[in-house]
Amino acid sequence: METKSHNKHLGILIFIGFLLIIIGIVSYIVINYNSDQAEVKRRMDEVREFYKTFKTDIESFNSIREDIYTNVITDNMYYQTLKDNDASYKEIFNNYKDSLEKIDKDYNGVKDKCINVLHPEADVNNKCEAIISSYEEVVNTYVSDVNSYNNLITSYNKWLTDTNSSDTKLEKIKSDRDYIDINGDREYNGKKEVEKEISDEEEDNTGVVPDE
Repeated sequence: METKSHNKHLGILIFIGFLLIIIGIVSYIVINYNSDQAEVKRRMDEVREFYKTFKTDIESFNSIREDIYTNVITDNMYYQTLKDNDASYKEIFNNYKDSLEKIDKDYNGVKDKCINVLHPEADVNNKCEAIISSYEEVVNTYVSDVNSYNNLITSYNKWLTDTNSSDTKLEKIKSDRDYIDINGDREYNGKKEVEKEISDEEEDNTGVVPDE
């Protein structure tokens, strides 16, 4: 009798021990699952917040670019105009660079949550895709615009040489940036250098009656 009672108690203890192990494992899984879910939610919330700032900074960047193509890289560019406005043009490009650096900061803060990451909610994946695509575009756009302006400087300096002018040559905009291809599709989204003609003097419209 004592042996059977002992075995029964031992069986109960083993069962209780096994049950506690199962409960511990389940609790561990549940706790980790909840922790993982909280981390996933935190990352998605961060993407949404970064996207708001990123969108605002992109709009600022595009506004400065519009100013550049309205007042700097224009269809009617003259050497004298380029020379007279060199300081103000470079100031605009400096603001352009500062605007891009803000976007750099936005992108660097969110890229590890977007590149090669699939989120459980579609709107976050769409925002990540927009951030990556837009960042490639603005960087390549900036590089293109700097190159386009520097081409005008090259043309101006060549004109000085060709005309044996004693005027000081203009400095190009210095930049260590190059075109980027984040997704490896070889498209270089945003890369488009604009070729603008530049003249040595303004057209003389004296005596010309404008059309009504």
